[in-house]
Amino acid sequence: MMELLTLVDFKDTKIDPNWGPFDYLLHVLHVDQQKLQKSQNAPPPPPTLCKQDHTGFKLRSKFNNSVGLKRKRNLKAVEEEDDGDQVAPKLKPNRIKKQEKSVCPIPPPDLPPLFRQLIVEEMGGRGLVLVIQKTIFFSEINPTASRFSIPFSQVKTHDFLNEAEAKELDDKNSMQVWLLDPSMRGTSITLNKWVMRSSSLYVLTNTWNSVVKNNQLEKGHMVQLWSFRVNSLLCFALVKL
Repeated sequence: MMELLTLVDFKDTKIDPNWGPFDYLLHVLHVDQQKLQKSQNAPPPPPTLCKQDHTGFKLRSKFNNSVGLKRKRNLKAVEEEDDGDQVAPKLKPNRIKKQEKSVCPIPPPDLPPLFRQLIVEEMGGRGLVLVIQKTIFFSEINPTASRFSIPFSQVKTHDFLNEAEAKELDDKNSMQVWLLDPSMRGTSITLNKWVMRSSSLYVLTNTWNSVVKNNQLEKGHMVQLWSFRVNSLLCFALVKL
């Protein structure tokens, strides 16, 4: 039967002021081993040494295999707590599941086949470029405003303009361009560039109200504006998604 330790068992103990909690635990286990082996008339085990390395952490000696399984488990638990700062953090289960999910790449937007057929095959259009994809706002269906806004912050690319066209707009001159509306009907429309105090935008104006009416555009509709060229002339196609 196992005997509990008493103060008498620690009468020869010399306390080192540099000992930490783990050193005291080692010493208690050492005294327990000595008492156990004395009861079995076995020679005492070698003394347990506690040193400090250059980092200030305690160097721990190995235990004799005679220590019971229960004591080893307790020691392992203490070691894990003592080395908590050195254990790699565990990811939460939901984060692991999130990382394991396959990410499907979003395909680039494409012009609907009927528009592409009309522009490329019938009109001989080239250089299709997606200028913007946006939601129709109230100001764009307001007859008083009569404009379609193309904010710089939402423009996919400015490459739809050549150098001469960009300079024309920078000089605050308007340009007449050709627009293919969502019903695939062509109309002439005016392209301007507006420079505000905090932002800049392109706008399609003048005949915009007829585009809204003929195609029943409403607030909240998602549209795409594509650019292309026919015989080097700038044209646009408005697609309702």
